[in-house]
Amino acid sequence: MKDQFQLKKDPKAWYKLPVAERNRLNNEVLDEKLMTWKKLAIRSAKKPLPGLAGFHVVFFHIPKTGGTTLDYVVAKNYRIDVVYQVNAPAFDQHVAGVYKNGHMFRTLMGHYELNDYYHQLFERRFVAQFTMLREPVSRIISYYDYLRTSENHPKHDLAKDMTLEEFIEHPDIDEMPNAQTHRIMGLLKQNEWRTNPIPDDQLLADVKHQLEHRFSLFGLTEMYDQFLIMAQQTLGWQDIFYRRMNESKVKTDKSSIPESTINRIKALNAVDMGLYAFAKELFNERMKTLNISAEMVQTFKQKNQAYSDLLNWHEPFKA
Repeated sequence: MKDQFQLKKDPKAWYKLPVAERNRLNNEVLDEKLMTWKKLAIRSAKKPLPGLAGFHVVFFHIPKTGGTTLDYVVAKNYRIDVVYQVNAPAFDQHVAGVYKNGHMFRTLMGHYELNDYYHQLFERRFVAQFTMLREPVSRIISYYDYLRTSENHPKHDLAKDMTLEEFIEHPDIDEMPNAQTHRIMGLLKQNEWRTNPIPDDQLLADVKHQLEHRFSLFGLTEMYDQFLIMAQQTLGWQDIFYRRMNESKVKTDKSSIPESTINRIKALNAVDMGLYAFAKELFNERMKTLNISAEMVQTFKQKNQAYSDLLNWHEPFKA
């Protein structure tokens, strides 16, 4: 048991460091240990199994990108005793929880950002880290719907009676503005993006580099099935069938939203818009590298629909 608490560095000392310094130190770890996209693409040709010999797997979950469903898929593909799901706030309060039998869990998933401490705890030679992005307007609307209907969420009372127009302008809504970029770059904690602002053009250049070179792979919510096939080929996942989880109970019809509001969301999230455009182009290039065809995707969609129908979660059994 003693080994569980022999951490590389004192967590209290870590959290006393400036956010920018934590980001820098974690980028050094990623530059040293990341299993790059190039390595994964080569690995895909060998039809890998989902074993974890020699590396950790981290799912860097950005809220409202389909991540809860992906948690489920990830957990199906690794032994239950090596998978740990914890969000950054809970992790910060109990860092030793990431250890089992004296060693860090091999698979980690949760809501994180760049400056989180787990990067400093990797024991294995490599780490494969991935995330999901979503078209920014759709993600903000989804987050709005989610907060208004999720009574257990800390922000529910704040958001439940807001109009969308009020929601996107409110200073205490932590997923506005450019939260996908801010999370990836480690700028959410302590409102670092406000305290030490970075010009949009520089921030966009930085986050493009971060996504391309410090994540092993990434997906897009709007191309969910394509990402699962990509993960199957590169990480060796054997079971990628799914049914969507954690969907908002109420969904705002995007077509009913005034164009002025849509344009305001785009303006407030200009860096995220630029990141998404870049990510979509890069994702399509990577699909070509792996020869993921439209026919392959359609076949998977059909099989996954059959899987979803078989589960029959929402309707009583009829003889």
